[in-house]
Amino acid sequence: MAVNPFGNPTPAKVITLRASKAPNLPIAPVEYTQQYQDQVLNALRLYFNQIDNYTQAATIPPSGVTGNRPVSTLQTPVPVGYLYYDTTLGIPIWWNGANWKNASGTTV
Repeated sequence: MAVNPFGNPTPAKVITLRASKAPNLPIAPVEYTQQYQDQVLNALRLYFNQIDNYTQAATIPPSGVTGNRPVSTLQTPVPVGYLYYDTTLGIPIWWNGANWKNASGTTV
């Protein structure tokens, strides 16, 4: 678990994992056919798209302009240490329970 500028562990992003399944590749014909190659490439394309979708969701932090930062309320509290990439400022910021802070601890 990473540590944010406040010395607190940054909460892990909760992602529901769906097991990926290796594609069922068609059985190759004795002689080359374009149709077989197209079927193999399509199966691989679908499989790698599935993996890409997971890895993007798992690695890209939430981001947006300053005005769209998450707002902590009683119904939907922002957890302490929550990471948000502020595209207006061009930097990552963290929620400390009361304010958004940059890496040096300055309120932003």
